Order: sequence, then C-alpha cells, then structure tokens
Amino acid sequence: MSVRDFDTPAECRAAFDTLLAGTRRQLRLHDHDLGPWQFDAPDRHAALRAFCMAGGGRRIECLLDDIQRVARDHPRLMQLLRDFGHVIEIRQADADQPRPDEAFVLADRHGVLLRVDKAAPHGTLHTDDPGRAAVLHQTFDVLWQRAQAQVSATTLGL
Repeated sequence: MSVRDFDTPAECRAAFDTLLAGTRRQLRLHDHDLGPWQFDAPDRHAALRAFCMAGGGRRIECLLDDIQRVARDHPRLMQLLRDFGHVIEIRQADADQPRPDEAFVLADRHGVLLRVDKAAPHGTLHTDDPGRAAVLHQTFDVLWQRAQAQVSATTLGL
C-alpha cells in the first residue's frame, strides 16, 4: 500500500492527478465545491477528457455541498458534462442530511484521497487501500442516493 501525505493546495491537486491517472472505471469526489480541484486547468481537463473518451463504462460522480458556482466557474467542466453526460454527473448533497466534514476522492475500489477537513488542503493519498475505500464508498452511496439537485449541462429558455 502506497501512502503519501500532502499539505498544500498544489500538492493536493498533484495527489488528485496521481489518483486520476490510475483510475480505470470509476472516480467519485465529495467536497464542499470544486474550487480546490481546478478541473478547468488545461492538464487536468485533458486528463478528465481522456478518461471520459476511453469508454468501457467509465464514470465520474461529483457530490458537492454547494453546486451554485459550478456552471459559472468551470466552463471546461461544463463542456465535458455536455459532451459526456453519460459519464459525468454532478449532484448537490441534501442539505437536510448530515454530511461528513472530510473531503474525499475515490478511484475504483482501492484508491483514496482524503482531506479530513473540507476547509483545509492537507490530507493523505492512499493509492491502494481497499478497506478504507469500501467504507468511504458506503458513505458516498448513502449521500448520493439522497442527493436530488444536479448540475445540468444545458440551460432552458423560452
């Protein structure tokens, strides 16, 4: 099992990039919002696009406490959502339900990036920890099932 600690926002994003590079089927993210992850950065956007294009039933699920700024602050991600709506889904966690204080990213059934506080960049990357991943997948599943609001790639107008 490989474990790597990180303390800065840049190290956190580098840990995310490492996790994404090793993901084969499913990437799940839970955080307050997408700001810390900079999904619109050119290299990260290209990696996410390549993941989506690879097919094979791949899936990206983002569960956020706040989805209000996604469309405004992440235009490249919105384009991915338009092009790969069958791969990417972004939902808002139910505000009436308790939510974990930690932010986490899950890669397949073994990789975990964990920040114990959504407001802080420091955390740990576990590239192969199926036990920890299983517990967090259960937490994510419960939150995901209760989440109703989701980000749409299209706007409706009359």
